[in-house]
Amino acid sequence: MANFIHLDGYAHLVALPCIRFHFADYSAVVSLYGGQVLSLKKADDELLWLSPTTDWQQQQPIRGGVPICWPWFGPVSPELTATSVPNHGLARTAMWQQVADESCSDHALLILQAEFDNIPWHSGKVRLQCQYLLSDKGLHLHLHCADLTKQQAALHTYFACEDVRNASVAPLPATFINKVMSDDSSSALQFGTEMDRIYQHTAASLTVQTPATIALHQAGHDASVIWNPGEHKGSAAKEVGPEQWSKFICAETARLSLSDQSALNLQMTIARS
Repeated sequence: MANFIHLDGYAHLVALPCIRFHFADYSAVVSLYGGQVLSLKKADDELLWLSPTTDWQQQQPIRGGVPICWPWFGPVSPELTATSVPNHGLARTAMWQQVADESCSDHALLILQAEFDNIPWHSGKVRLQCQYLLSDKGLHLHLHCADLTKQQAALHTYFACEDVRNASVAPLPATFINKVMSDDSSSALQFGTEMDRIYQHTAASLTVQTPATIALHQAGHDASVIWNPGEHKGSAAKEVGPEQWSKFICAETARLSLSDQSALNLQMTIARS
């Protein structure tokens, strides 16, 4: 059976309210700030990267783990609003509330939610909920919102790597949207320089080699985003730096289409083989 332990801080993040829980070989730490998974371990092996210099004070987003991007991804689309707003939405800098937890013979479940009344294109309050389920099959996340007709979302997972230059994600489509001008649009996925690609209509199951073999299962998505800042940009980044840019790969489960006006049900499972 699982124990849900409330923490006042995690790693170097002082006074950060978090919940640690476990099931079988897996354990996770989830921050109430941002509803963000900060750690996922199988036995003693950490599967996620967390910046050793990131902070959460003054409503700064935490770099690493699994940030929740919602209700927009990246810079907000002018189709949604002309208002000046931060990248990647509102969820990752909001304080979430625990609404339930349960522990039984085959899983441990934590449920958090946050409410928003400041979405520029929507009047009234909107509720976003995330379920975090640990089982012997890994960590399953289910991000749900039924209140918005137009919304984007991403589970922006930072997978820990020995060296991103030797990492891989497969299978991926041959074509992609390239967000970096210097990236060769015909090239295979190879890290070292800046990488920011959107692969549309990706498979329900991907394999991330870090070199550990990690199974990434996804549903409710329409794209996968593969990102790493590369040596030049990563070395200069405040929360990354020359010693850390090669220690992670982002493989993000995303729903990016604004024409999809169904309820958001974005799901992802991470499991180490």
